Amino acid sequence: MRPLSPMYYIRENKFRTAIVIFLLFMTTLLFLAGNYIESMYYYYGKAEEYSDLNCVVYAVSSDKDFKDYSEFREKLLKDEKLTVLDRSPRAYSGVPLICTMGFEIGCSSMVFQNKDDLKTAFDKLGINADLSDVKEKSVCISSAMAKQLGVKKGDEFSSSIYKGIEGKYTVDAIFDDDSFIVFYVKYSEEPLEMNVFAENMKGKELRDYLNDIKGDLNVHVADSISEEVESEFAPFKLVFGVGIVILSVVLSVIVNAVITGQFISRRFEFGVYRAIGFKKKEIYSKCASEIMCMDILAIIIGAILILLFSFIVNELYYIPLGRYLPYFSELGLKAFIVSNILVVVPTIFLKGRGMSRVDVTEF
Repeated sequence: MRPLSPMYYIRENKFRTAIVIFLLFMTTLLFLAGNYIESMYYYYGKAEEYSDLNCVVYAVSSDKDFKDYSEFREKLLKDEKLTVLDRSPRAYSGVPLICTMGFEIGCSSMVFQNKDDLKTAFDKLGINADLSDVKEKSVCISSAMAKQLGVKKGDEFSSSIYKGIEGKYTVDAIFDDDSFIVFYVKYSEEPLEMNVFAENMKGKELRDYLNDIKGDLNVHVADSISEEVESEFAPFKLVFGVGIVILSVVLSVIVNAVITGQFISRRFEFGVYRAIGFKKKEIYSKCASEIMCMDILAIIIGAILILLFSFIVNELYYIPLGRYLPYFSELGLKAFIVSNILVVVPTIFLKGRGMSRVDVTEF
């Protein structure tokens, strides 16, 4: 290997470069941190998907005798494009869960008047479930949800699981799914809410269609779960973003200090390069290539360790508990890229600029 090769210095100075590689490896940990933040969305993935396939409409208290709601409902029932399923006006809770990050979050819930309505909804949502045992005050949940709560078919579902549940329900159906939604069956004599499904519309298109029918009627067409989730978790992303910048600046200072110590001892080496005819640009490139090589090694090591860690904790801990840590996330990738740039680019600029100006006559 030629002395001017960037890998030559790394091979001949393993201990010194190992320290820098370790520090650069710290930027990859922000990828893991981003995955943990993104894991919160895992619990709402299916809920958002199902939310796009239907829309909840509520009666509002200012609607005297609920005349507007009744009129709106009649319009929807006459529309051949839509399927309307009435639901209880009570907001049955979706039961709190412990997310991958270790704190409590609330899952979604859907309430239906009877078994037939639930079956219709499941057909529309594409959920395959054995509903033969479903009855009044039944609860249907996914296998992932069952793992989270530690329940099985036939178990009681009451305030012992969540204090917000009024009365006793029974887990009468567990389907193979990774959704975190509680489906209740509870009859109400005055169902002042409804789930609306459409054959060829979903998401914003469906909500816009219902709002057009609504006109000036005093009813509430609910937002999608994705909009609610995004607004709920926006503060986490903001804090995480600020943390990325702060940690990156601190890490950049540390990395520069360590590399400065290494390059100071090499000033004579770079002075000789200048003396034998190397251009400033070539010396700058050598410094950049050495730092980039160390950064690439740090990224490779970091990627391997993060994937290995994620696999182990998922298989041995999270998945058996109904939780999950993503192996990849857009947020984690963005966090890593920003951090790595904030650390590596100033280091390359400062060291390359400094070493390219060294003059052998100084020694």
